[in-house]
This record gives sequence, C-alpha cells and structure tokens, in this order.
Amino acid sequence: MHKNYILCQFDNTQFVDILTNNGSNLILKRNCIQKVYTLFLPFAEEISVFCMQDENLSRMGEKKKPYGRSSAERKGEAMKETCRKALSALAPLGRKAKGIATRLPMMRITALTVMLMITVSSVVTVLAATKDITVTVDGETVSASAIADCSSEEEARDLLRYLGYDIPEGSAVAYTVEEDSGNIEIEVRTPQKVTVKADGDSQVLYLPYGDTVETALKDSKTVLDDNDLVSPGLTAAILEDTSVVVTRRYGVKVTADGSTKDVTILAGDAASAVKAAGVTLGEEDFLSVDADTPVTEGMEISVSRVTYETKTTEEVIDYKTVEKEDNTLYKGRTQVETEGSEGLREIKTQYKYIDGKLAETKVLSKTVTKEPVDRVVRVGTKSAVSHATVTGGTVYDQNGNPVKYTKMIAGRCSAYTGGGICSTGLPAAVGRVAVNPNIIPYGTKLFICSPDGSIVYGYAVAADTGGGCMNGIILADLYMDTLDECRYFGSRTMNVYILG
Repeated sequence: MHKNYILCQFDNTQFVDILTNNGSNLILKRNCIQKVYTLFLPFAEEISVFCMQDENLSRMGEKKKPYGRSSAERKGEAMKETCRKALSALAPLGRKAKGIATRLPMMRITALTVMLMITVSSVVTVLAATKDITVTVDGETVSASAIADCSSEEEARDLLRYLGYDIPEGSAVAYTVEEDSGNIEIEVRTPQKVTVKADGDSQVLYLPYGDTVETALKDSKTVLDDNDLVSPGLTAAILEDTSVVVTRRYGVKVTADGSTKDVTILAGDAASAVKAAGVTLGEEDFLSVDADTPVTEGMEISVSRVTYETKTTEEVIDYKTVEKEDNTLYKGRTQVETEGSEGLREIKTQYKYIDGKLAETKVLSKTVTKEPVDRVVRVGTKSAVSHATVTGGTVYDQNGNPVKYTKMIAGRCSAYTGGGICSTGLPAAVGRVAVNPNIIPYGTKLFICSPDGSIVYGYAVAADTGGGCMNGIILADLYMDTLDECRYFGSRTMNVYILG
C-alpha cells in the first residue's frame, strides 16, 4: 500500500485535480469526488486532501464587494468546506486521512506535484480496471466504482461486503455483468416478514423482498381452490411485514322445488348456502344434511318441503243389538221391540306430505254427530209343554188345556217372516196366519198343531192371505219371527182347528 494524495484545486475550470502516487493526474468534476474516493481506496494506506486556490483568483477577490465580504473571503470559506466534506466522506471508509486547506501559487502546485510522484505508470491502467457498480437493495439503487470483477454469487457477496454492505442472512443476491463495459449490477433482496392467514391458522415466513404472494402460499403449503380469494393478489410483491389473507369460498349445489342452483359462498354452514341460493325455508322444511354442517367444495344440498292438509270425513257407527228377557213369550220365541239405527261420527284427519308424497297421517279429532239407537229384541223365557195331545176327537194344547173347536181341517202349511202389514190391516206377527178367506174367513180363531201333536204352532187368528192359499197349494201360511224358524218348519201337514 502507498499513500494517495487528493488535490482539490479551485480554478476557472471548476475541476478537481487528483494526484496519485503513481505520478498521474486525474481530472474529474467536483461532483464526482465520491467516485474518486472509491476508485483509489483499495491502494491507499493514507489519503491526504489538499484544497488549494489559485493565487491569482485570490488576488482578484481582494477587492471589497458592496455587501461587505470580499470574493477571496468567500473562496476561502468554500475551500475549507470542501476539505471538511472530503474528510467526512473518507472517515467511514476506515482510512487515515488528513486535510490541508491552503492558498498556493500555481508554481508551488507544480512543485508539489513533482515532489509527490513516486512511480510512473499510465493512468489508463487504473481506469481500465475500474468498474461502475450499481447496487439495488430492496428497490433502492446506489452507484459506486471499484476495481473488481464478478463471476459468481459468492464474489458478488464479497464485493457487497467490500463496499460496506451488511447482507442479512437469507437475502437473495443476483448479479449481471455488462459484456462490453464489464460494469456490474447487483440486486439484493433482504428477508421480509410475511404472515399467511388461512383456515383459522397463521404462519410466519421470511421471504426475499419482491417475491410474490404466490410464492408465500407455496412455501406455507397453503393450497388454493378455484373459488378462493387471496388478498393481496397472487402477483403482488412481498414488501416489509406483508400480511396474506386467504378467504375460502366454496361451490355448492342447492336443489329445491324441482330446480338446482350453483352458488359460491364464503366459509359457512349448509343453512347459509341455502340462503345464498335464495331459497326460503318453511318452519318444518329440512335439508339433506344438518343445517350446521360446514360447507365443502362440491357439496350438494337438497331442500325437502313439508306441507299439511286437513280433511273431514263421516264414519257410520253401528248400532248394538240388546236382548231383553220376556216371560210372556215361550222359550225359543223372540220378538223385536225396537228397531236399531246407525249413528254418525265426524273425523278430522291431518295428512303430512314431504315433497308432495304422503308421509304421515294423524287423526286430530272425532266427534259424534248422531248417536246410534240400539236394536231391542224380546227373548221368551216362559216354559211350555213340548207337544199337544190329540186323542180321538179330543185335543189338549201344549199347556194341557182342552181345545174347544167346532171343526178341524187338515192340510199342507208353510211358514213366512219379514214383517209387513196383513191383508186385514194388522201388522204381521206370530199368531197371525194367512189363509184362503173363502175357506177360513178373516178373524177366525184357530189352534194349529201337527196331527200327532209333536209340533205346535199354537193359537192363531186368520188375518192375511197369499197366492199359495188362494191357489189351493197350501192350507195356511204361518208367520214366524225368524228365518231360521221358517227353515226349520219348512212345509208340512198340520191340523187347523177352528175354535168355537
């Protein structure tokens, strides 16, 4: 290392004259002084800054100006300020530096130049090795110059350290070298804090400045579906303390009232998806999944409609048959006392339908609008002799009493039932028989039994007639209470005694 001297001369050209230890002068404009410091720093063990002013300029400035300060005074102050700035710029670079502000004649400047020349070499050599270096850190660009080459990322990092940059761990460093000039461009992207918020969790990452949100999602293993929202967008750059928020949205199919709608909603439950589809639920309508089920991508939800219908119908109430004992009737005999009649009942029924199909039936009420009337039948309990007694011309009834008659007519008899009105106007009943009134006049009292007395019809009166009687097919048609009795009796020969 050798001493370098920087000579800052104020003259009419307004240039800075730089004197190096190799005896060459570099003429640069004053506003390039920082570039000069960087250029010669690698060779300098000690740097001296001489700020000199042309003596002729000093003399020219000794005339007082109207506002009280001479040009020479102003020039001197400017010279000292330049020296101070030069020393201030050199101090952070870690090199020894001293400054001399003086006013010397041009002859002394030339002498000093000769004295400081130590070696002779071409200034072209120095300039040829010097490269313009552009350093961009997180979007902010600074220019510098140095004698350097760069052929790898590691050399780029070394050059940054040489230029005084402290590169944080995890920084991304990229470089390019211009093919013709060899000038170097270096981009530094320092780690930036990124918070990724998705699915209720937060992840903190550190990514190089300028990386995209898409990279942050990839590194955090956050997978996006087609409908999801990301803020900021995927192509947005990562800057200082960036927050990335992923909002899940789901595509859901909602089927109701015979049609299906595709809706896209933010994270929520099945009920919110149905609402987003514009479907209003009735009080008892229900979904194919629980209403609070979280939605998922591609979820299908069906709405079942519940409706009710109430109907009123009538139902027949059957009457009861009540048997009533009657000791005036012989055992085996019955007689209807009161005919029965059916009642009516009003029934209100609720029908439940799900999507138009009957699902449930419920009886709401039953109201009797007409009471039924019981059918009352009298049942005989009176004991009777099992048969009549016929001895010669003497006849005893089933009770053992003699039958007083004036005439007996034997003939075929049949039986009938069913009620109605007799030819004489009397109601049909047991003991009222049909005859041919030409043979047995109406109103004639009779006693009828089989010839051997084993079957007894009993006492009767001629009150009706019929075709069989009038045609001579039968002698008499005997009325009985039941069809079974008629069937049992059939058609047989009987003795008809005309009572006197």
